[in-house]
Amino acid sequence: MSDERALIRRCRQRDEGALAELIELKRQKVFRIALSIVGNEDDAKDITQLAFVRLWAAIPSFDESARFDPWFFRIVVNLGLDHFRKRRRRAEEPGGEIEPEPPPGPMASVQDATLYRADIRRIWNEAARRLTPPQRAAFALHEIEGFGTEEIARVMGVRASTVRNHLLQARRHLQEYLRRRYPEIARGR
Repeated sequence: MSDERALIRRCRQRDEGALAELIELKRQKVFRIALSIVGNEDDAKDITQLAFVRLWAAIPSFDESARFDPWFFRIVVNLGLDHFRKRRRRAEEPGGEIEPEPPPGPMASVQDATLYRADIRRIWNEAARRLTPPQRAAFALHEIEGFGTEEIARVMGVRASTVRNHLLQARRHLQEYLRRRYPEIARGR
């Protein structure tokens, strides 16, 4: 596999093979970011596909002296935020209610790692629905993907102080939700 800078340069020259390699290199991370923001695998898959379509359209304008990930992940975050806006508008239309997710079942046994991860994902999705889209995006990028505050600010197109505020508010909302809904988890903190 080529190095990332070479792939980006080849993509800018409209090399479809380089795009395929870049997709393979970034696909899982893009999907994780989208899933963390929208909370639904089907929507995350759609956003992932659309992100690469947008990447292909926009990459000729990418400044090669800049860092690629913040530039590209901004596309992903914006698509996730757009998804929330569209979903909210559909929910506000008469007869456009969003189907509620099924109520949570009992916590799975810690020994069953697959069920445990599924429960953690379900709890995250449940709790994260209480966050604003920017809070959810900032929290997912910071806590799940490990991005720093400055990098998140570049991805989201906001100031670092705004990111810190989103993170603070997200943590407060999530902690309160966990204390009320899952006290057995909150006690572990």
